[in-house]
Amino acid sequence: MKITVLGSSGSEAPGQNPPGFLVDDFLLMDAGTVSLSLDMEAQCKITHIFLTHSHLDHIKAIPFLVNNIVASREGCSLLILSSRQVIADLRRNIFNNRIWPDFTLIPTPANPSLRYQPISTREVLDIRGYRIQATRVNHGTVPAYGYILENSAGDTVVYTGDTGPTDRIWRRTRGRRIGCLIVEVSFPDEMADLALASGHLTPALLSKELKKMAQIPERILITHLKPYHRGAIEEQLMALQDVRVEILSDGACIHV
Repeated sequence: MKITVLGSSGSEAPGQNPPGFLVDDFLLMDAGTVSLSLDMEAQCKITHIFLTHSHLDHIKAIPFLVNNIVASREGCSLLILSSRQVIADLRRNIFNNRIWPDFTLIPTPANPSLRYQPISTREVLDIRGYRIQATRVNHGTVPAYGYILENSAGDTVVYTGDTGPTDRIWRRTRGRRIGCLIVEVSFPDEMADLALASGHLTPALLSKELKKMAQIPERILITHLKPYHRGAIEEQLMALQDVRVEILSDGACIHV
């Protein structure tokens, strides 16, 4: 399994882009960054987008991506998968023929460039050799989901998306061989009150979350650092006891 980090920041700043993780060139987990990082050929290879939630930094690139693949006239199309609430937000607030065209009707209703598929946390999807399951996480008042991806060899990646302290996703990792955990840390420890109120983690909160897992993953990759606080977060992460983490950067390639 190859994961290309298109973006891994908790906001935008020069050289730091919002979240987007491309799995084996066809499956995208979140879409805060796509078209600024990939050429047209690579964009047209993307067929599935799994969204964790509907905050702008996780969906921002979808309008430009779908616009590009329509303009290419290559017959490419996208399937967006997430909860009914997230899909309703996209329909109502983005692809509403006011903010952006409704690409579920373009180029034709019978052959659209964009489709939606609501998914449930109770189902496991089989997509091109991957078993994928969504799990609710705690991102304040926003419906948000993490994903567990498992390939045919049993190698597993857990992507939390945005979350504060949570439980369900950790329970679902029991008995699995977790090769890689991609988990957010948005704020430094001294901003724990804001992190908890907004449904995010700090380094100290992450340490507590990892203790909920039956087995610590082989690799723990940190995403979603707020650019203004990046230095403080990195320092505190490196000081964590009994756990080794890696801080993601845009353009990194992860092999699991």
